[in-house]
Amino acid sequence: MGKEDVLRASQAAPDATIVATHMDAINHMFQSRKELREYVKEKSIQDRVEIPEDGATVEF
Repeated sequence: MGKEDVLRASQAAPDATIVATHMDAINHMFQSRKELREYVKEKSIQDRVEIPEDGATVEF
């Protein structure tokens, strides 16, 4: 998923929390956590998108 896919997923599932993982995978190596954080803030979905650091645990 790219950053636009994160936005589309948040629109398709408005009550969901989206967790962005595998940020260092080959298909995401040009998209940093910082860039994704800026994008979700720009789109005002930062309260619904978790972007954990490597090794972090997300609990619900």
